[in-house]
Amino acid sequence: MSPLERSRRDCYRRNLQRMEEICRAGFEDVGSHGWEHVERVRLLCRRIGRSEGADPIILDVAALFHDTMRAGNDHALESAEFADTVLPLMGFDPEFCARVNEAIAAHSFSAGRAANSTEAKALSDADRLDAMGAMGIYRTVQYNLEHCYPARRVAQHIREKLLKLEALLYTETAKKMAKGRMSALEHYLNGLEEELLDVSNSK
Repeated sequence: MSPLERSRRDCYRRNLQRMEEICRAGFEDVGSHGWEHVERVRLLCRRIGRSEGADPIILDVAALFHDTMRAGNDHALESAEFADTVLPLMGFDPEFCARVNEAIAAHSFSAGRAANSTEAKALSDADRLDAMGAMGIYRTVQYNLEHCYPARRVAQHIREKLLKLEALLYTETAKKMAKGRMSALEHYLNGLEEELLDVSNSK
Protein backbone atom coordinates (compact mmCIF):
# COMPACT_ATOMS: atom_id res chain seq x y z
CA MET A 1 0.00 0.00 0.00
CA SER A 2 1.39 3.38 -1.03
CA PRO A 3 1.66 6.29 1.44
CA LEU A 4 -1.21 8.04 -0.42
CA GLU A 5 -3.43 4.97 -0.19
CA ARG A 6 -2.61 4.59 3.51
CA SER A 7 -3.42 8.26 4.11
CA ARG A 8 -6.78 7.92 2.35
CA ARG A 9 -7.64 4.77 4.26
CA ASP A 10 -6.84 6.42 7.59
CA CYS A 11 -8.80 9.55 6.65
CA TYR A 12 -11.77 7.40 5.64
CA ARG A 13 -11.72 5.46 8.89
CA ARG A 14 -11.45 8.61 11.00
CA ASN A 15 -14.32 10.33 9.22
CA LEU A 16 -16.69 7.50 8.25
CA GLN A 17 -19.09 7.94 11.15
CA ARG A 18 -19.21 11.71 10.63
CA MET A 19 -19.80 11.30 6.88
CA GLU A 20 -22.65 8.89 7.57
CA GLU A 21 -24.19 11.35 10.03
CA ILE A 22 -23.91 14.27 7.58
CA CYS A 23 -25.37 12.30 4.68
CA ARG A 24 -28.10 10.61 6.69
CA ALA A 25 -29.35 13.93 8.07
CA GLY A 26 -31.17 14.72 4.84
CA PHE A 27 -33.03 11.41 4.54
CA GLU A 28 -36.05 9.71 5.99
CA ASP A 29 -35.20 6.16 7.07
CA VAL A 30 -37.77 4.66 4.68
CA GLY A 31 -38.85 5.89 1.27
CA SER A 32 -38.26 5.51 -2.44
CA HIS A 33 -35.13 7.60 -1.96
CA GLY A 34 -34.76 7.05 1.78
CA TRP A 35 -31.67 6.05 3.72
CA GLU A 36 -32.52 2.40 3.07
CA HIS A 37 -31.85 3.09 -0.63
CA VAL A 38 -28.44 4.58 0.16
CA GLU A 39 -27.49 1.57 2.27
CA ARG A 40 -28.53 -0.86 -0.48
CA VAL A 41 -26.53 1.11 -3.06
CA ARG A 42 -23.48 0.96 -0.78
CA LEU A 43 -23.78 -2.83 -0.51
CA LEU A 44 -24.28 -3.22 -4.26
CA CYS A 45 -21.26 -0.97 -4.85
CA ARG A 46 -19.10 -3.20 -2.67
CA ARG A 47 -20.16 -6.29 -4.59
CA ILE A 48 -19.69 -4.71 -8.02
CA GLY A 49 -16.54 -2.86 -6.99
CA ARG A 50 -14.79 -6.01 -5.75
CA SER A 51 -15.44 -7.79 -9.05
CA GLU A 52 -14.56 -4.81 -11.25
CA GLY A 53 -11.47 -3.58 -9.41
CA ALA A 54 -12.86 -0.26 -8.17
CA ASP A 55 -11.25 1.67 -5.34
CA PRO A 56 -13.46 0.64 -2.38
CA ILE A 57 -12.97 3.86 -0.40
CA ILE A 58 -13.72 6.23 -3.28
CA LEU A 59 -16.72 4.09 -4.18
CA ASP A 60 -18.18 3.96 -0.68
CA VAL A 61 -17.80 7.71 -0.14
CA ALA A 62 -19.42 8.38 -3.53
CA ALA A 63 -22.29 6.04 -2.64
CA LEU A 64 -22.78 7.81 0.69
CA PHE A 65 -23.09 11.24 -0.94
CA HIS A 66 -24.77 10.28 -4.22
CA ASP A 67 -28.31 11.39 -3.32
CA THR A 68 -27.66 14.02 -0.64
CA MET A 69 -29.11 16.80 -2.80
CA ARG A 70 -32.00 14.73 -4.09
CA ALA A 71 -34.38 17.71 -4.07
CA GLY A 72 -32.24 19.68 -6.53
CA ASN A 73 -32.90 20.18 -10.24
CA ASP A 74 -29.74 18.22 -11.06
CA HIS A 75 -29.35 16.15 -7.94
CA ALA A 76 -26.29 14.24 -9.13
CA LEU A 77 -24.28 17.35 -9.90
CA GLU A 78 -25.46 19.14 -6.77
CA SER A 79 -24.66 16.09 -4.62
CA ALA A 80 -21.17 15.99 -6.16
CA GLU A 81 -20.71 19.67 -5.35
CA PHE A 82 -21.90 19.10 -1.79
CA ALA A 83 -19.32 16.34 -1.36
CA ASP A 84 -16.72 18.82 -2.63
CA THR A 85 -17.56 21.18 0.22
CA VAL A 86 -17.35 18.48 2.89
CA LEU A 87 -14.50 16.14 1.99
CA PRO A 88 -11.59 18.64 1.83
CA LEU A 89 -12.47 19.82 5.33
CA MET A 90 -12.05 16.24 6.52
CA GLY A 91 -8.56 16.04 5.08
CA PHE A 92 -9.16 14.15 1.84
CA ASP A 93 -6.71 15.06 -0.91
CA PRO A 94 -7.78 16.92 -4.10
CA GLU A 95 -7.43 13.89 -6.41
CA PHE A 96 -9.60 11.78 -4.12
CA CYS A 97 -12.26 14.50 -4.01
CA ALA A 98 -12.20 14.85 -7.79
CA ARG A 99 -12.70 11.12 -8.30
CA VAL A 100 -15.60 11.04 -5.83
CA ASN A 101 -17.11 14.07 -7.61
CA GLU A 102 -16.88 12.40 -11.02
CA ALA A 103 -18.53 9.21 -9.78
CA ILE A 104 -21.44 11.05 -8.15
CA ALA A 105 -22.03 13.47 -11.03
CA ALA A 106 -22.24 10.63 -13.58
CA HIS A 107 -24.64 8.30 -11.74
CA SER A 108 -28.00 9.89 -12.63
CA PHE A 109 -30.27 8.24 -15.22
CA SER A 110 -31.99 11.51 -16.09
CA ALA A 111 -28.85 13.67 -16.35
CA GLY A 112 -27.44 11.48 -19.10
CA ARG A 113 -23.74 11.93 -18.24
CA ALA A 114 -21.40 9.13 -19.22
CA ALA A 115 -19.51 7.33 -16.47
CA ASN A 116 -15.82 7.02 -17.31
CA SER A 117 -14.03 5.72 -14.22
CA THR A 118 -14.50 2.26 -12.75
CA GLU A 119 -15.97 3.85 -9.61
CA ALA A 120 -18.44 5.93 -11.61
CA LYS A 121 -19.55 2.87 -13.56
CA ALA A 122 -19.97 0.81 -10.40
CA LEU A 123 -22.02 3.52 -8.65
CA SER A 124 -24.21 4.09 -11.69
CA ASP A 125 -24.84 0.36 -12.01
CA ALA A 126 -25.57 -0.08 -8.30
CA ASP A 127 -28.08 2.78 -8.35
CA ARG A 128 -29.79 1.29 -11.42
CA LEU A 129 -29.86 -2.23 -10.00
CA ASP A 130 -31.73 -0.90 -6.98
CA ALA A 131 -34.42 0.30 -9.39
CA MET A 132 -34.83 -3.17 -10.90
CA GLY A 133 -36.48 -6.37 -9.77
CA ALA A 134 -38.60 -6.78 -6.67
CA MET A 135 -36.80 -3.87 -5.01
CA GLY A 136 -37.49 -1.67 -8.03
CA ILE A 137 -41.19 -2.53 -7.78
CA TYR A 138 -41.14 -1.75 -4.06
CA ARG A 139 -39.51 1.63 -4.68
CA THR A 140 -41.79 2.51 -7.61
CA VAL A 141 -44.89 1.81 -5.55
CA GLN A 142 -43.39 3.84 -2.70
CA TYR A 143 -42.71 6.78 -5.02
CA ASN A 144 -46.20 6.72 -6.45
CA LEU A 145 -47.80 6.58 -3.00
CA GLU A 146 -45.55 9.45 -1.84
CA HIS A 147 -46.85 11.54 -4.74
CA CYS A 148 -50.46 10.24 -4.70
CA TYR A 149 -50.18 8.83 -8.23
CA PRO A 150 -52.58 6.12 -9.48
CA ALA A 151 -51.67 2.50 -10.27
CA ARG A 152 -51.38 3.16 -14.01
CA ARG A 153 -48.48 5.51 -13.21
CA VAL A 154 -46.60 2.55 -11.72
CA ALA A 155 -47.02 0.62 -14.97
CA GLN A 156 -45.96 3.65 -17.00
CA HIS A 157 -42.82 4.19 -14.91
CA ILE A 158 -41.76 0.56 -15.19
CA ARG A 159 -42.30 0.43 -18.94
CA GLU A 160 -40.83 3.85 -19.81
CA LYS A 161 -37.84 3.86 -17.44
CA LEU A 162 -37.08 0.72 -15.48
CA LEU A 163 -37.20 -1.71 -18.41
CA LYS A 164 -34.60 0.44 -20.17
CA LEU A 165 -32.06 0.29 -17.37
CA GLU A 166 -30.50 -3.06 -18.25
CA ALA A 167 -29.24 -1.69 -21.57
CA LEU A 168 -27.55 1.19 -19.72
CA LEU A 169 -25.45 -0.92 -17.35
CA TYR A 170 -21.68 -0.64 -17.68
CA THR A 171 -20.16 -3.58 -15.83
CA GLU A 172 -20.35 -7.28 -16.56
CA THR A 173 -20.99 -7.92 -12.87
CA ALA A 174 -24.11 -5.73 -12.88
CA LYS A 175 -25.34 -7.18 -16.17
CA LYS A 176 -25.27 -10.68 -14.68
CA MET A 177 -27.09 -9.47 -11.57
CA ALA A 178 -29.74 -7.71 -13.67
CA LYS A 179 -31.07 -10.83 -15.43
CA GLY A 180 -33.31 -12.10 -12.65
CA ARG A 181 -34.34 -8.59 -11.70
CA MET A 182 -35.55 -7.83 -15.21
CA SER A 183 -37.62 -11.02 -15.25
CA ALA A 184 -39.30 -9.97 -12.01
CA LEU A 185 -40.08 -6.51 -13.44
CA GLU A 186 -41.54 -7.91 -16.63
CA HIS A 187 -43.66 -10.48 -14.78
CA TYR A 188 -45.08 -7.85 -12.43
CA LEU A 189 -45.73 -5.37 -15.23
CA ASN A 190 -47.60 -7.94 -17.31
CA GLY A 191 -49.84 -8.79 -14.37
CA LEU A 192 -50.44 -5.15 -13.44
CA GLU A 193 -51.30 -4.09 -16.98
CA GLU A 194 -53.61 -7.08 -17.39
CA GLU A 195 -55.49 -6.21 -14.21
CA LEU A 196 -55.68 -2.51 -15.14
CA LEU A 197 -57.15 -3.54 -18.50
CA ASP A 198 -59.70 -5.80 -16.77
CA VAL A 199 -60.80 -2.88 -14.58
CA SER A 200 -61.02 -0.55 -17.59
CA ASN A 201 -63.05 -3.05 -19.60
CA SER A 202 -65.50 -3.65 -16.76
CA LYS A 203 -66.56 0.00 -16.56
